[in-house]
Amino acid sequence: MSLRLRGDPKHTLRSGMHTMRDRTLSLTSTLSDDDVHGQFDSIMGPLVWDMGHIANFEEFWLLRELGGRRAHDAARDAMYNPFDNPRWVRGDLPLLDREEATEYLNEVRHDVDALLRRTDIVDGPELARGGFVFEMTIQHEAQHQETILQALNLRSDLAPYALAVARHRPLARPVDDTERSHVEGGEFTMGTDDRAATYDNERPAHQVHVDTFRIDRFPVTNRRYVRFVEAGGYARREFWSTAGWLWRTGVDYDAPQGWHRDALGGWTQLMFGALRTLDPAEPVIHISFWEAEAFARFEGGRLPTEAEWERAARFDPAGRGPRKFPWGSAPPTSAHANLGQHGWGPAPVGSYPLGASACGVEQLLGDTYEWTTSRFLPYPGYSTFPYPEYSEVFFGDEEFRVLRGASWATAPAVARATFRNWDYRKRRQIFAGVRLAWDAA
Repeated sequence: MSLRLRGDPKHTLRSGMHTMRDRTLSLTSTLSDDDVHGQFDSIMGPLVWDMGHIANFEEFWLLRELGGRRAHDAARDAMYNPFDNPRWVRGDLPLLDREEATEYLNEVRHDVDALLRRTDIVDGPELARGGFVFEMTIQHEAQHQETILQALNLRSDLAPYALAVARHRPLARPVDDTERSHVEGGEFTMGTDDRAATYDNERPAHQVHVDTFRIDRFPVTNRRYVRFVEAGGYARREFWSTAGWLWRTGVDYDAPQGWHRDALGGWTQLMFGALRTLDPAEPVIHISFWEAEAFARFEGGRLPTEAEWERAARFDPAGRGPRKFPWGSAPPTSAHANLGQHGWGPAPVGSYPLGASACGVEQLLGDTYEWTTSRFLPYPGYSTFPYPEYSEVFFGDEEFRVLRGASWATAPAVARATFRNWDYRKRRQIFAGVRLAWDAA
C-alpha cells in the first residue's frame, strides 16, 4: 500500500487532491487572460487547454469509469484528447475559456469528493483498490503543472513571473562538482510491484544485472557545461553522434535554452521572464539528449543507462532491499530534495546531503531530470493498466529516451526512484540536465 495511504486513507487522498488543485489554480492566478489563453510556442499548448484537460481526465476516470456517471459533455472528450489534438493545434480549438475551465474543475472536484466518501478503496473495484485511480489523477495533475511551467518558461516576452521572483535557495556546502561515486555491479531488483501509487511502466519488479561503474556524485553543473560551450563544443563535430550532429546543424543553438552572453562575456540565464547571472554551482538545465550526449563525449564519459541510474539510486549494499527513495523509505521533505516548485530553479550541488543514496550519489530526485541512453521499453512481464495511452503506445519509438529522477518543478507525489519519464531526444523545454557515468577502471 502507498505510503500516502497510512492513517486515514480517504482523508489523505482528499487532502492530496485538493492540495494539487490549489497549486494548479495558483500557477495561473497571477497571469492575465491573454497569458492563460495564448499559445507561446508550437510545442506547448495554451495553459487553458491543460486546465480543461485536467478536469476532463478526472471526470472520465473518477466520475465515469469508477462512478458510472454519463459524460458531462461528449464534445469535451474530443477537445481534450491529447492524441487527437497534438500541442500545435490546441490554440485553434474552441476551448473553454479561463472562467469556464475553472468552473469545470470545481464542478468535477465537488462530485469527486462525494464519490470518494462512498468508494470502497480496500475491497472495491480494481481501479479503486489502494486508492489507485485517485492517486493516478493526483499525479496526472502534477505532471500537467510541470507542462504549464514549461510553457510559461518558453515565453521570452513574459514579464517576470510573480511566483518565480522569490526563489528559495538552500545553504549549500562546498563540494567538488567532479567527484564520482563507485557503484558495485551485480544483480538487483529494478522496478516495483506497488500497484497503488505507481504507473504501469514502473512495474513489475524484476532482476537486472549491471557491471560495476562510476557515476557523477552530483548532476553536471553550469560550471562544467560552460567549459564545453566555451571550447566550441556546439561547433565541433567530434563530440556529436551522427544523429546528434544532424539535429545540431538543423537548429540555431550554441548553448542551453535560456543562456545569453552578457556585455562582459559572461553568462546570464533567462527563466520565467527574469534575467539572472548564471550560477556556476547549479545543475545545468534545459538541454536536449543530443547536447547531453555531446557533453559526455567532451568530458570523456557517457550517459548512464536507466538501469545504472536506478542501481545508483536504490541499491542498498547492506542488503535491506531496494529503496523507494535514494535516502530510504521516508517521503521527500525539503531537507531531502528540491521539489514541488519550492526553489523555482535548481539548487546548487551540495545542498541536500540528507538526500544521498546508499552509494553516495546526491540530488537524484529534484533539481533536474537526467537523460539516460535507454529507449522507453516495457519491463519483462509488463501489463497495461488502466489504459495503453499512458505508456504502451510510446514503447519502442527510437525518437524517445528515458529521463530519470525529478526536477525542481516535480510534485513530491510523483518523485520516486522508480519513476520513468521520457521525451523526444530533441526536446529542451523540459527541466532536464545530465549526470555522467564511466565504466569501472
